[in-house]
Parts: sequence; C-alpha cells; structure tokens
Amino acid sequence: MKHILLVVDGDIALHFLYKIINEHSSNNFYIVVHKDASLLPAHVPSTFKFYECDYTSTFRLDNVLADEDISDAFIVLANEEESHAVYHYLRKKYKKIRIICNIHALTGQYEALTQHDSNLILITQTNAIASRLLSRLPNVPIIPRGFGLEQGEVMEIGIPSGSIFVYRQVGTIEQINWKIVGIYRNNSFRIATSQSIIWPGDVLLVAGEPKVVQTIYNRIKSDIGQFPSPFGREIYLIVDMCLQTREQILFDCKEAIYLHRHLKSTKLTIKVLHATDFETIGEIEQFHQNDIAVTIDYENRDFVQTLRNKFGKKIGIIVVGHELFSKRSHRRVLWESKIPVFKTAKNSLQPDNYDYTLAKHAHYNNGKMLYPPNATESLLVVAGDGHRDSDISTLIFDISKQLCLNVHIYDFEPDNHFSNEVEDECNTLSRIFERKFYIERSNSQNPVLYLQKLQLPILHFLPFSAAITKNRFSAFIRTRFEALAFMIDTNPQFFLPINE
Repeated sequence: MKHILLVVDGDIALHFLYKIINEHSSNNFYIVVHKDASLLPAHVPSTFKFYECDYTSTFRLDNVLADEDISDAFIVLANEEESHAVYHYLRKKYKKIRIICNIHALTGQYEALTQHDSNLILITQTNAIASRLLSRLPNVPIIPRGFGLEQGEVMEIGIPSGSIFVYRQVGTIEQINWKIVGIYRNNSFRIATSQSIIWPGDVLLVAGEPKVVQTIYNRIKSDIGQFPSPFGREIYLIVDMCLQTREQILFDCKEAIYLHRHLKSTKLTIKVLHATDFETIGEIEQFHQNDIAVTIDYENRDFVQTLRNKFGKKIGIIVVGHELFSKRSHRRVLWESKIPVFKTAKNSLQPDNYDYTLAKHAHYNNGKMLYPPNATESLLVVAGDGHRDSDISTLIFDISKQLCLNVHIYDFEPDNHFSNEVEDECNTLSRIFERKFYIERSNSQNPVLYLQKLQLPILHFLPFSAAITKNRFSAFIRTRFEALAFMIDTNPQFFLPINE
C-alpha cells in the first residue's frame, strides 16, 4: 500500500497538517514524522500513522520507513538545513518519488537541485506571498488559483503509474464535454496534441464541465481495471453474412458477450452486415437484452463504411472474426480507428459451459468468476523494440486482471542482449493490478514457431502497428513480428493501439 510521507515542524506545517486531516483525510494514506507531539490533534483518522523521532537521523528514519512504500514526500520544516538533510536522505532511498519541499526563498543551491532532479518541487514562501500581493494590483494580468467560475472547470491532474491513462495517445481517449489542454512534464509545459503520449508522473491540464472533470479525476486517480476505458465504454461486434458461416457468426456473438460480461463495458452492439439469412438473424436477435443491442444493416454497407461511421463514438473495443480481419482493407480501417480490436479464433475465450443468458452482475460469486476463460494465460511476445511494447503493457495487465489471467512474457533476442526494462515495468504493474507474471527468454526459438507449437489456449496480445495493415505476401520479408503473427488464427488476439 502506497503512503504519502509528511515530515513536518513549525506553524506552516501545523496548518498544512490540520487542513489535510479536516478536508482530505480519506483521499490517501499518510505517514507523519515529527518532533513535537504536543502540537498534534487529539483525534486523528485511521488513514494516518504518526512517528515522533529525530527526522535528521538516518538511523531513525531507516527504522520508521523500513517497510513502507512511499509515493510522494512533503518536507515542511522551519529549519532549512534540516529540510536539506531530509531531502538528501529521501532522494537516496527513493530514487523516483516526487518530493515537495517548503523553503523560504529560492537560492542558487536549490536552483542547482531542481536542474538535476526533475521530481523535486519547491514551494517558495516569498514567491507565494509576492504572487498574492501582485494579484491585488490594478491593470496587471492575473494567474489565479481558482479560474473562471471557480467550480472546477479547469483542473490539474497528476498521472499515477497504474492509471488507465498511462502510455495512451491523447487522441485515443474519449473526450466528451472535457478536453486535455496541456501536459506538464519535467518542469515544462507542452500543448497536448492528438499524438501526445501520457507518461507516469505527468500532470494533465484539463478543462470541461465541472462534474465531468471531477469524474475524469476520479477515474484517473482511483480506478484500476477499467478497460475498455479510456478508449470508450462500449463493445462493437461486426459480423458479415457474406463472409462468415452461421456457426462462426453465432460463435463470435458469444465471444463478444463473454467479453462484455467480464470487462467494464456498458453496452454491446452486434452489427449484422449483408443480411441474407433470416433464420440466422432470428437466432442473433435472441441475444438482445437491455445492455445488448442487435442492429441489422439492410442497405448493403460494407465493413469500411460501417466502421468509419462509428469513428469518434463511444466504442472501446471492436470485435471481429478472423474471416473479416484477413481482408487488408478491413485491417487498414481498424488500424486507423485507434481502437483496441479483439479477433476471434479457433480456440474460444469463453469456456465450453458458458451460459451467455446470464445478466452482467450474475457472473461472479463471492468475488470469483463462475465461468473462468478457456485461455490459460495472457501472452505478450517481445521481439526487439521493448519500449514500443511498454505502450500496451498497462492495458495487458488491466485486461488480465478483469479476466483473472496471469501474464506470460516471451522475450526473444537472437543476440542474447536482453533488457531489464520490460521486467522492471512488469514488476510495477504486477503489484498495481495484483496479477502474477513470468518472463520466458530465448535466443533461438522463433516466436512465430513458438506460437504455432503452443498446446494450451492463450489470449495473445499484439501491438497494432502499421505493419499489420500491409499485404500478407510482403509480411514474409518484414522484420516486425506482428506482421506474421496476426495471420495465426489458433488463439484469440487483442490488437492494442500504439504510437508509431
């Protein structure tokens, strides 16, 4: 469990502490280190731990923080020499946490620190007072703390490492009645574009309707395991009676229903193209429920037209059969959508005994899945560009958590130069999402052959790169693993958008 560390002393620290206790005590878990217990309130919330000790002593702090997981640290001390000592101790012990330090005035010493430590934030008392006085001068532009209606229509939101927004392109996040305006990163501000990637530790500047912005704040800060958000909240299945058999269409419907029931999806739409078999249509319409809609296209629109009409809507996952995905024009428009795609395959995701008639809330008993997936684990193949695969690692753990699957990483490096970055990131995500993972490394067995030899069904994740949209014949001369792997139709595959 992550805690916020408060090292406090003096009047400013006392007021700061009382404000947290009275107004924000339930937002986080806190560890408070202090010297004078007489200044503390008599009654404190259960989210606080208090330690009275000499915070300038390395020995004392080691004992207090030995087993604690710290995400942020606030140093609010009256003595700046003590502040400096505590800062150096914390930065040595916690290399990457954000440290907020209260100082009287900005000196050359502190300026040098901020240049070398992008995770250090200095709150200068003299600057804060001067800014408040400046705001009272006539005919001077104001940078207010509250903005506009002061109801929360503009907000800064920090991005924790396990957020559903991490490693997402701004353009792939559904933004209705709100907008990501800019991104603060490494003490600099940049205007957000549709191609901007959100990284852990970023601070988003967002604007919109106050209630919507507050909802977005809660989603970013609190919700773990919320896929298909932030892409959207609905699943869209497309079946085509000209390209698929009756059996395959009904199979795809049940696969999509299984995903809808076990992921945080609010609605499933089954779109039927080229309606020719009314008996099969009747069977499909039996899937209709309050949260499952069946729409029949009698105007002979093709797959590309149908999907382009849904761009910008609330779709979070597109489900297609392997017959539809095999067409290059279909793959191209799916890639352009920047929406995750689930492709059905010979091995089903749903178990053989799955009852698709159950309502969404009826699939769990005492927190356990009544119908665990047929897949034994989630699989990601890392072949070459590990940084690119980190774009989708958060989503893989998110989906795996909701489907109760552990994660298997197959790391292929012919030259034996394996990187530790993937393992470090998986360790972090494993703790956040409470999913086990293991890494299998190889310098000899080609990953495509490895996939073909798998005996047990798996859920295969791939980065949805432009290489997948190319001609199948040209795939054999390409170096991208996914350019070949997408043609394997044995196990279901999730194609997740990446930044290229």
